[in-house]
Amino acid sequence: MSQPNTTDMQKIETASNVLVLGGGLAGICTAEAIAAQGYPVLLVEPGEAVGLKAESRPLNSYSQSEKDTLNKLVEQVRSSENIEILEKTTLSCATGVAGDYRVWLSGQKPLSEKQVGAIVVASELIRNPLNAAYGLEIGGPVITQTDLEHALASETKKFTGKTVAFVVGFGQSGNPLVMERVLRSALELAQIEGTTVYVYVNDLKVAAEELERLYLKARDNGVLFFKLSQAPVIETQENGISITYSDPVILRDISAQADFLVIEEAMEADSANAHLACLLRLDLGSEGFMQTDNVHRYPVSTNREGIFVVGGSRQVKALDQACMDAENAALQVRRLLGDGTRLAPANKAVLDIGKCTFCLTCYRCCPHGAIYWSTENKPVISLIACQGCGICASECPMDAIQIGEFSDKAIHDQVQKSMANTGKAPNIVAFCCQNSAQEAAQMAADFGIALPEGLHLIQVPCAGKIDLDYILNAFVQGADGVLVMACHPRNCKSEHGNTYARWRVNDAQNRLSKAGLDKARLSFVTLASNMGSEFARIVTEFETWLRDL
Repeated sequence: MSQPNTTDMQKIETASNVLVLGGGLAGICTAEAIAAQGYPVLLVEPGEAVGLKAESRPLNSYSQSEKDTLNKLVEQVRSSENIEILEKTTLSCATGVAGDYRVWLSGQKPLSEKQVGAIVVASELIRNPLNAAYGLEIGGPVITQTDLEHALASETKKFTGKTVAFVVGFGQSGNPLVMERVLRSALELAQIEGTTVYVYVNDLKVAAEELERLYLKARDNGVLFFKLSQAPVIETQENGISITYSDPVILRDISAQADFLVIEEAMEADSANAHLACLLRLDLGSEGFMQTDNVHRYPVSTNREGIFVVGGSRQVKALDQACMDAENAALQVRRLLGDGTRLAPANKAVLDIGKCTFCLTCYRCCPHGAIYWSTENKPVISLIACQGCGICASECPMDAIQIGEFSDKAIHDQVQKSMANTGKAPNIVAFCCQNSAQEAAQMAADFGIALPEGLHLIQVPCAGKIDLDYILNAFVQGADGVLVMACHPRNCKSEHGNTYARWRVNDAQNRLSKAGLDKARLSFVTLASNMGSEFARIVTEFETWLRDL
């Protein structure tokens, strides 16, 4: 369904302050980038001080040029008139919507309330030694990557004339950030007189800037790399470490001795992320990160408008990637807050208070946290935070919510109009999500792929907007079959719209069966926006099946 060329717009005022949670590398980069845009920033750090944090990466693991750059950045943040720093402070509560968030902070000062227009979460990564994966205890000759980095910063003589072995990639799949730490340490050890360095590795994760060059430099300086498909057998002995592995070339076991064994460390999401996600009503992603594996969330967005995630709060990130996230967050803040006002369609989501029974259904099901309660104890839909998906409208038991040009009447009228001139071909009504199936259908048409003559496309803002009444009304209007076409799982822009659509299709199929119709006349399928050929195949096969009836 095409959108109108013009619509009434409403001007909405927004707060210009921005809250940044986390004063590590990603946090200070983000605070600096946002402050440079002219927005006041409140930088909140739960630890002792902002700056490079030991929890995510030891200071000595940075190169000197990186340290100089980061120390200069910390100075800029501390001296900026546009940045207020609160250390030993945490977020206790948060309410509101994009442009008007209310947050409560606790720490050295009494609990304080702040109003901010946007929130950026910049939690850091934590390190977890994987000695248990090798059946080893930390101590003596068995040390962690962090232990080694601290030792290299203060007592390099202990490695003179020694053999140091690394094991990496067997306790985890690994990533370039883990490999970078190993390579830097191995190269530094190789430059100590008389020191021999072995690296037993599963996969060399060097897909990052300058990382392959660092690997080649380490190899040229005498570091010996052993690429193995299985973890070596490691035994602690009185005089050091015994390492036995199966050589893939000569096809026999080889043993080596080492004075020190360095255990790899996993870079993981902060355990505090789950609590923050609960406070901010964010969907927690895989492995505890605060961004779901959804293409619509990249690079720094979340399921809530006005809340962004950067650095280690969303993925394992290296220095340059965290800085890139900071720039992206600053751009998103500028897009959201602008000059302190935003224009939004006045009819994006219209609530009829007269029909509303205050059942909280809309509040509970909104995937974007766009619905809140006014001081008069009435639901309010934020026009800025609302994404117009329509899930709330279709879940509302009183039909008290209408979504702009996708109102119930508009969709019913379109179905009726499309079915007014029907031919001999089976008539198929396809409700298409505008973010996936509708674009796939357009691609099929643009490529000249033949589509069924009796196919009628009904565009919806999200599959979650497809009401049970829409489906049943399509059959009443004369449809021989109905397709509900949604996004793939975990690829829905509204996160859960395809799930709601699947539930309603199941309900409708049960009703069709009770009415004596074959429930297969109603089908639920998922598509991506670039699947034009697949769209054509699905509707053509559905037409063929209906003809056979």
